[in-house]
Amino acid sequence: MTTAVPSARLGGLYGLYFAVVALSIGWFGPFFDSLGFSAPQIGLAIGVLTGSKIIAPYLWGTLGDLLPNRLRVVQIGIIGATLAASLLLIDVDFIGLCLVLLLFGLFWNAIIAQLDTLTLEYLTTEHHRYSSIRVWGSIGFIMMMLGSGWLFSDVDYAVLPWLIIIGLLLSAMISFGLPARPETHLTSADHTGIGDRLRHLPVLLFFAVAAVNQLTHGPLNVFFTLYVQAHGYTAFEAGQLWALGVFAEVVLFFVLPQFIRSMDLRVLLTVSLALGSLRWILIGAYPDWPWLVIGLQLLHAFTFGAIHSVSIEFIRRWFPGKLSGRGMALYSGFVFGLGGSLGAMLSGLLWESFGGSLTFMLSGLMTGMAAMIAWFGLKKANLGVQSS
Repeated sequence: MTTAVPSARLGGLYGLYFAVVALSIGWFGPFFDSLGFSAPQIGLAIGVLTGSKIIAPYLWGTLGDLLPNRLRVVQIGIIGATLAASLLLIDVDFIGLCLVLLLFGLFWNAIIAQLDTLTLEYLTTEHHRYSSIRVWGSIGFIMMMLGSGWLFSDVDYAVLPWLIIIGLLLSAMISFGLPARPETHLTSADHTGIGDRLRHLPVLLFFAVAAVNQLTHGPLNVFFTLYVQAHGYTAFEAGQLWALGVFAEVVLFFVLPQFIRSMDLRVLLTVSLALGSLRWILIGAYPDWPWLVIGLQLLHAFTFGAIHSVSIEFIRRWFPGKLSGRGMALYSGFVFGLGGSLGAMLSGLLWESFGGSLTFMLSGLMTGMAAMIAWFGLKKANLGVQSS
């Protein structure tokens, strides 16, 4: 029996998930700053949050591969994250803040990798439609960033935890309305172990390239709002800049499904990394040029949107069937966990020592190196055009 893809409800979950991401990425820095924490403390605390992705997604992914319905993992993650987010309402010291963010991350990281895997399971052979559902995450991010930018122009950052809790509660409601996913059938590739996949050099290189790309997003994810405010932009304008970047990502997500099956994804990955290098260097050099910053924000379509789409397709090709949950979790843990946490921590230390401009420029140099590794090192990474 064929089960209809619950696109609207999956899109709603993505929208709410990334609305909460917008709140954390856009406003955790100013929120913690308003509580009196220093830049290194903010970087370390957010590094603890992202660092929880190193191990947690794999544990949840293993559980998802074993359970008859991995939707249960998503639901547990949402409920646990809601309870942990409520602890942000308590006045804590720096150690307490790190512990709260660690607990939040342990549950929060159960959601997105398993939601991605669940979406691909619903889509079955129509996997190229992934980005047309995932795009609602970007739309949710835009709406929340614009709304919160307007809100925090006049309202104290103390309401931030309440907004996160409300978003998570709405996510829980939607998740309990999803139908059972279609039955999946094993292929011969499903019987190979996860360790066998990790013995392939292209897999390790791809994870390394993707992790470096996420690491170089550290200054953006932790300090971009504070950075542009320090150069004369208002909170509302900072929110608009965030929204603009993700709007460009939305356009790409709508367009990409028409071409992704006929593209050499190594070329797309390399070009996107090269554009990322340009983005960080110019943001560091010319933050006072509003029109240039606006143009550079449009490159988010490539530095995140295109690279994430390539990554999802890479995981689908290399980790099929019963390896899918753990493959997606390994990707999430290594890239967003290890890469993201190192990016947050290093950006906090560099920001304190050298300032924002130089931190962004160093990120640009690292992204340029990743582009060269992608071009020369991923020729055998199974990223070429595949027949339908």
